[in-house]
Amino acid sequence: MISKRRLHFTREGIYFTMVVVAVMIGANVRQLNLLMLLGSMLIGPLLFSLVYGRVALRRIQVQRRLPPQLHVGERLTVDVTVTNRRRWMGIWSIEIEDRLLRDDGTRAAAEPTRVGVYFPTVRAGESRRSGYQGQLTRRGRYRFGPIKISTRFPLGLVRHTLLVDEPAELLVHPRLGRLARDWQLVRQTVTGTQGVQRRGMLEADFYGLRDWRSGDNRRWIHWRTSARRGALVVRQFDERRSRDLAVLVDLWQPQAPTAQQLECVERAVSFVATLVAEGCRQPGRRMFLALAADKLLERSGPASPAFLRQQLDELALVAAHHEAGIPAALGDALTMVPPTVPTILISTRSVDWQALAEGRGDTSRGLERRQLHSVDVSSDELNRYCEL
Repeated sequence: MISKRRLHFTREGIYFTMVVVAVMIGANVRQLNLLMLLGSMLIGPLLFSLVYGRVALRRIQVQRRLPPQLHVGERLTVDVTVTNRRRWMGIWSIEIEDRLLRDDGTRAAAEPTRVGVYFPTVRAGESRRSGYQGQLTRRGRYRFGPIKISTRFPLGLVRHTLLVDEPAELLVHPRLGRLARDWQLVRQTVTGTQGVQRRGMLEADFYGLRDWRSGDNRRWIHWRTSARRGALVVRQFDERRSRDLAVLVDLWQPQAPTAQQLECVERAVSFVATLVAEGCRQPGRRMFLALAADKLLERSGPASPAFLRQQLDELALVAAHHEAGIPAALGDALTMVPPTVPTILISTRSVDWQALAEGRGDTSRGLERRQLHSVDVSSDELNRYCEL
């Protein structure tokens, strides 16, 4: 911890000093004892302000506590604790200023955000806690510090400042949305058609009863309930799916993106984070994530809080790529996913499954045996599956 002390006169202090100098000059020129006495009385508060501030900041300790985890849109709450380590003298009118800067990985200078906390008094041996709140609207790494401790007590003539280099970092994770109830019922085939999969009784689990609809299989009729109600009632089945989940992400944007394209990237990252968070709520499931961005990211493992935190940390810092075609790494990642595992491809542009199959030297028939889903974030399709 490195500390630097600074001292400067406030505007009031400059005016006060000018008055003192004028009085002392007039007393010397006119040889007036009353003016000399008045000047001496005015110098007293100025000297006291110069000495008190330096002594007050000598044995003071400030600690900052950041939240362990934060998502975009959530309220940021930072606790600041001031401790007076003296045994006999209290301190008054302490101002704490903290600085917050988003690190975007470039060397371009940015103006940090300054936030302040005020403590009216801290008694000897006492600790006082306060804090500040805000909201961060962009994901990424944020750096805190240095902390500036200052006081203008007692008359506001002189400001004493102590700079404490106490750096801290906070990763702001992507915004988490809310998935629709039937988001995984839509299946997209290689030809681009969509429809709800209907399977036989041996490939599904019993879900409940409902009224007969045209096109229902007669084997699904529950005759006992139908006879009691006097109308046909069929059994409803919930499709049995693998508990595992694979997520492929094509995070693309052009070299000179528009504001809408930048927003598509953020929506795609938030949707991926939402899927991973939802998958990790079910123990026993395995997750597979392949993300084609500025750097290829491939992760797999059992769903757990540790796995979720690791992926959120990666997604907080990920940036889009600029390749014209779909990266071959996604096709390679697809070969590592078992055919029985549902696979979701999320992209910021229109996705052509046929081109992906040909790029891998595969055929459409091989893709048809898979449970494939795709979501084009650049369209309104995402609104059907997730509310961000």
